[in-house]
Amino acid sequence: MSRFIIRRIVRAFVALLLFQASLFGLIHSLPYDFSVFVSFGGSPNNRVFVQSYYGLDLPFLEQLFNWWVNFFKFDLGESFLHWPTPVSEILLTRMPRTLLLFLSATILAYVLGFWLGKTIAWRRGTLLEFGLTLGGVAGYTSFAPWLGFVAINIFGWYLGWLPYQRLVNPNIWFNAPITIDYLLVRMVISAIVILTGLYLLNTFTRKMKERPRRLVLRIGGYFFIAITLLVWWQRSGISRYALDVLDHLALPLGTVVLLSFGESMMLIRMSMLETMREDYVLTARAKGLSENVIRDRHVARNAILPVITRMLLNLPFVLVGSLAIELVFMWHGMGKTLFDAIEFQDIPMLMGILSVTGIILLCAHVLLDILYVYLDPRLRFRSETT
Repeated sequence: MSRFIIRRIVRAFVALLLFQASLFGLIHSLPYDFSVFVSFGGSPNNRVFVQSYYGLDLPFLEQLFNWWVNFFKFDLGESFLHWPTPVSEILLTRMPRTLLLFLSATILAYVLGFWLGKTIAWRRGTLLEFGLTLGGVAGYTSFAPWLGFVAINIFGWYLGWLPYQRLVNPNIWFNAPITIDYLLVRMVISAIVILTGLYLLNTFTRKMKERPRRLVLRIGGYFFIAITLLVWWQRSGISRYALDVLDHLALPLGTVVLLSFGESMMLIRMSMLETMREDYVLTARAKGLSENVIRDRHVARNAILPVITRMLLNLPFVLVGSLAIELVFMWHGMGKTLFDAIEFQDIPMLMGILSVTGIILLCAHVLLDILYVYLDPRLRFRSETT
């Protein structure tokens, strides 16, 4: 097993180097560079000076080698467009905004899709299946800017229930004692704590055979986590600013969930329909188990693996965000940053964002390979013999 893990890590490292080299080559194959934008309207000498200052006049291999040296020193360089701000500082500033919106939306979409997909797979041929399937497919295939404008028109302009633009209300944040980025980091940490607490609570109580006791412990645990976080935020003195961010978050979050949940819903539905044909499902029914137990503990548990695989492979792309959603809702995060880096040939910023995304994606692949080998003895035997 250890040899298999080492081989997978080495392959991932080689893949990362090839990805970075290919990306660097694609950037340098363009007929222009950042000096064109800086010296626009100036003399050719200005462009030569900018190229020399940023090292853009060096040979391709030398530039790539210099970037690799800095990268493995955990230095992503300084952004051309936001010089002299380091790329890592910009990423730490924009990433909480993207994670708060798109990571929350991704998790909610997969949880909602799993629950609805499990339900409609067990109720085939009903109006519920037809309605949810139609709604999920319609949301998944919708044009993101169009759906965003529809949500703004209905809930923002016509009904006036939710704010529809900007990250915060400037009137509330006037002379605020904290920055928006600090608050977003704290909110992301709170979300991680909540998810970790819920996961540990469900894992601990799942082994209990007595259903009333399990239910009481879970409800008590939910209340304890909620009250603890509420007290913590109330004593911090910044809860009103967090509520303002959540108020502005509701509309874009709901839009992204509507765009995303249909995929996971249809995937779990298809996986469950295939799993329901297995012999052990017929055996479970012959033993007299209830339909809920068969659905939740036998069919859904075995059908969820493709959904988890899909979610783990999609999570790294959450860091990139969505330019369309960010522009519609004026939620400036990683999507807008990446687009500006592409437009103005900001090589350090572009390489930094995509390299971090590539590293997380490769780690997800390695983790999935190890998980599959660990869970499937046939793959474990094959990995030990090769």
